[in-house]
Amino acid sequence: MTKQEQKLQNLKVIAIYSALGIGSATGLFLLARHFIKKTVSNRSQSDSMDEGDPATYAKQLKMAFDNDVAFGWGTNEEAVTRVFEEIPSKSMYSKVQKEYSNMYGRNLNADLEDELSSDEYNELIRILNAKK
Repeated sequence: MTKQEQKLQNLKVIAIYSALGIGSATGLFLLARHFIKKTVSNRSQSDSMDEGDPATYAKQLKMAFDNDVAFGWGTNEEAVTRVFEEIPSKSMYSKVQKEYSNMYGRNLNADLEDELSSDEYNELIRILNAKK
């Protein structure tokens, strides 16, 4: 094997090991991120059993989005309104948004806009703005 072929062979080996190393590092990063998100979600889920906790409100909203008692599908708008009336302040609502994101990986405001009509959404904003 000539010197030129040897250099090319070494370059191929370096490229292969570099690609394997980058792939492994990326995989480990994604795996760690998954477990961290799962841990945060599990912690939020365990907190969701305490009355008045932001995770409880987040869970109640998600359940209202998923369960309309009358038909078994759709959104239970009355339950959403009831939860908004129970949230004591705007700062608590901010915490509810964060917990909702931690638990379900989704944006609460975006889900509210998707699940409710514009009149219903505006009513919730009015309820929220009336709080201190």
